[in-house]
Amino acid sequence: MALNFRKMLTSGKRKKGDRVMRKTLPINLQFFAEGGDGNGDQNAGSNNNGQAGQQGGQNNQQAAGIDYDKIQSMLDTATAKKENAVLKSYFQQQGLSEEEVSQAIATFKQNKQQQVEQQQNANASLQNEVAAAQKDAEQARIELTATKVAVELGINVKTLQYVLKMADFSKAKDADGKISEDNIKASLEQVLKDVPALKPSTENNSGFQIGAPAGNNNQSNEEALKKAFGL
Repeated sequence: MALNFRKMLTSGKRKKGDRVMRKTLPINLQFFAEGGDGNGDQNAGSNNNGQAGQQGGQNNQQAAGIDYDKIQSMLDTATAKKENAVLKSYFQQQGLSEEEVSQAIATFKQNKQQQVEQQQNANASLQNEVAAAQKDAEQARIELTATKVAVELGINVKTLQYVLKMADFSKAKDADGKISEDNIKASLEQVLKDVPALKPSTENNSGFQIGAPAGNNNQSNEEALKKAFGL
């Protein structure tokens, strides 16, 4: 239904303030247009939101393509230029000529680089010492555990040191990095399997029987083992 707004606004007796009302009354003509349902503003808002989303996506793509290495290079260059300017100003204040300033800057940078390298070497040396100490401590724990397991296996104390030297403890730790008694036991048993003469003696539980069971032979075999292992 068409409405005559002009007639509505002008009908009746004018009162003071009518002119102001006419000027301030908002009328959405688009809303009353034929076929209009007020979706124009909504569509415009949707279009604006879509454009904003696309622009945000483009900004994200641009951010994802930032060359951080180039930025770092630019920062390093700016820092170097600033450092050169400060050094040049300082040496000039000391009364040095241009040639002397250039040489002084080069000497300063060379000394600075040497100090950095010396510090890096000192840090690396300290790290190596710490790593070596940790390795020695770990080896001591492995040997202590191996001694305990060997005693449980009945290995004679006199030949224990030879068995420990022959055993391969490279797999002494389990998957979690902890020392495994089972793995150590397997290594010791492998030594006894490879050298049956080192197996615990079943006679009088007196230790290993290497060669003839006579005591003199056992003593001579023990001496031979010591000589073989440099003990």
